[in-house]
Amino acid sequence: MMKPLRLCVQVLLLCLGLMGAGAQAQTLSEVEQERHMMRELQQAQDEIRLMQYRLEGNQVSIRPERGHEQDLKLLEAQSLASRVVLSLERRSRLLRARLQELGEDAGDEADQVTLHNERIQLRRADAALRADLRVARLVQLEAQQTRQLLQEATKRYEHGKRWQRNPSLVLLESAPEFKEAWPTDRKKLSDFAQQWRQTWQNGSWQDSNASLWMAAAVLILTVVLFRVIPVWVIRYLPAGRLRRSSLTIANFLLWFGVSWILVDQVVELLFDRPNLQPTQLELLAYLKAASLLAAIVLASIRGIVMQPRASWRLIPISDQTRGRLRYFAPAFFLVAFVDITDLFFRGSIGVSDAFQALLDAMISLLYLVLYGYGLWVLRGELFGRIEQQGQGAGKAARAWARLAFKGAVVLYMLVLGLFVTGWQGLSDDLMSHFITMPLVLGLLAYVLMVWLQDMSDSLLTYLHNRSRDPDAAPIRVQSQFIVVFFAIVRMTVLGLAIWMVSGDWLNEPKQLLESGLDVSRDALRLGAVQWRLDLWLIALGVMLVGAVLIHFLRAWLRQHYMPNTTLEPGLQNAIVGMVGYIAYFVLLVICLSMLGVPIESVTWIFTALTVGLGFGLRGIVQNIASGLMLMVERPVKVGDWVEVEGSEGNVRQIRLRATYVERFDRTMLMVPNSQMMGRQVRNLTYTPTSIGAIESRFLFPLDVDADLIMQTLRDAVLAEPEILDEPAPILSCDGIFGDGLAFSTRCFINTMRVQRRVRSNLMLDILRRLRQQGISLHPAQRWVQEAIDKDKAQEADL
Repeated sequence: MMKPLRLCVQVLLLCLGLMGAGAQAQTLSEVEQERHMMRELQQAQDEIRLMQYRLEGNQVSIRPERGHEQDLKLLEAQSLASRVVLSLERRSRLLRARLQELGEDAGDEADQVTLHNERIQLRRADAALRADLRVARLVQLEAQQTRQLLQEATKRYEHGKRWQRNPSLVLLESAPEFKEAWPTDRKKLSDFAQQWRQTWQNGSWQDSNASLWMAAAVLILTVVLFRVIPVWVIRYLPAGRLRRSSLTIANFLLWFGVSWILVDQVVELLFDRPNLQPTQLELLAYLKAASLLAAIVLASIRGIVMQPRASWRLIPISDQTRGRLRYFAPAFFLVAFVDITDLFFRGSIGVSDAFQALLDAMISLLYLVLYGYGLWVLRGELFGRIEQQGQGAGKAARAWARLAFKGAVVLYMLVLGLFVTGWQGLSDDLMSHFITMPLVLGLLAYVLMVWLQDMSDSLLTYLHNRSRDPDAAPIRVQSQFIVVFFAIVRMTVLGLAIWMVSGDWLNEPKQLLESGLDVSRDALRLGAVQWRLDLWLIALGVMLVGAVLIHFLRAWLRQHYMPNTTLEPGLQNAIVGMVGYIAYFVLLVICLSMLGVPIESVTWIFTALTVGLGFGLRGIVQNIASGLMLMVERPVKVGDWVEVEGSEGNVRQIRLRATYVERFDRTMLMVPNSQMMGRQVRNLTYTPTSIGAIESRFLFPLDVDADLIMQTLRDAVLAEPEILDEPAPILSCDGIFGDGLAFSTRCFINTMRVQRRVRSNLMLDILRRLRQQGISLHPAQRWVQEAIDKDKAQEADL
């Protein structure tokens, strides 16, 4: 019994020994691998530091293809450092676990000597691992910093190329360089083409991940959705402009989805094969990215502008123009696809500058031809036809469209001139940032902004229809929140579009202007102002853009936000005016700060101007102060009927300096605000609910029948329909004036607006009745008018 047990124990010990030997061998193998990786990492660190030394100082510029190669090396170094960090961290955790398992020294016994030595060896190994870890992490950080320096050097090359003249393609100046570099470029292109031929011979299109069934299903689904979506939009959305904008967005999404998926499937069928080389994989990635961006281009033109029905188009173009532009969207799609794919030859294959310049020039020429045709068609749309009859927003939109068209023509001619004369880099950047991207992103931003505005209007309409009292406070608060929220969202969309369009043209404007205009940093100074051309151009641009934004802000306040408040029209105009003045003041301070003027100096300047204005322009300052009091106290409002200095009319505008009163003879009377506050002003319509009064006095001879006069006046007053029964008219005998007997009437009407007409009808009716009774007025009737004037003066004194 003991012998088989002893044999089993020996076999078990042998297995454990073999396992320990295998683990030791594996540990040795891992240690050797780590040592090999550390040697490679040290070599990579030396190369990174050498590259970093060359790139420091912001003086070196690197071509994109060379930068791409060095960036790949840096990525490999980062990947190697990451693997080393993972391996060393795992071994360090194991060592620390073993140290924790061994614990501290327990004594000086003989069996503790071995453990003590093992602890010392483990601590030394852990310290060495931590040192290697620090090196690996330092390599990661240095590689990341070097990549940033490399990107900046590549950008400097692109910026320098932008302002550098190249041999002109039109003038055939690049032919000698292209002929000299063509053999090398042909060799690179033929080798790359040979790789694809071998790939296509060794694999089939059936090996790719694409599916013809998926493409067919997408086509069928798209056709169905094109027919169903208009029905859904009409059924589930309220009648109005929201239907049209929602349908436009749906069409854009459909065109984008179908074009992207189909092109992506075709690319995978042709190029996605097994065992592709890294360069081939990179080309496949470029083709997929090109399919995505080109699909956005196609959907923007085809889904937004080229709607089949005129009632669906947010941008109103005629059917004739749509027919002429039916091939514009597919052509634009193909040119954009080729343009994006062209980036692959620049960075991956490493063709010569002459060949790359030729490719860029050919693509630019295609863009110029395409845009030239589009501008020619739009010229007939905007200027060729007889202008349609329309007022308001439609006419203003057409004026803005013509202005944008003229600006596009000027920019197109500038790009064409730069392209012909050889400024290829600047021409491409201008075409990309100010024609191509504004066309695509501008359409998307326009549709989103229109859709958001239509949604805001629909919600406002729903709120007012739901409430019985449109002037209720909760409805006003909700309406103001909706207007402000959608305005912020629309401005966010517009800001994102401008940011994406501008690119580096707004990120580094000073550097671009300095490199383009060759402006020295040693500027001429006059006090705090720097006389540098680049700063003045930037300040001028900010001033123009700020003025346009302030104009749209004031228009939005006046047309959208203020109508949803209970403020009176005069106060609304005053608030809009004050916002404009404050915004222009802030804009002026910003522009002065950009020129180098400190804020403190700006404050002192405006303080001095305020004091000077206070002494030299006292009248204007007094009018402005009176205008502010008019806006706060509001004794006179826009629309009131006032009498000022013997002139009567309706108040049309209340500004800071003067109040504009439209007289009844259609002339405009400008009254300084100091007179409106400091002199007697009669407001005949102070409150909307106040009623008006008509007074008249008559003088008769002393022998007239007083009862007959009173009955005649009463019948005439009762016969006038616009005179109110409550308050009742007042008829009285005022006494004897000289040798005559005076009578007066005071009647009340709904509003003073009809005073003249009702008074005239009443007077004519009274005179007609007096003639029928054979009663004549006293020859001294003018005494009555003097008495009326005297009574008015006494009332004014009271």
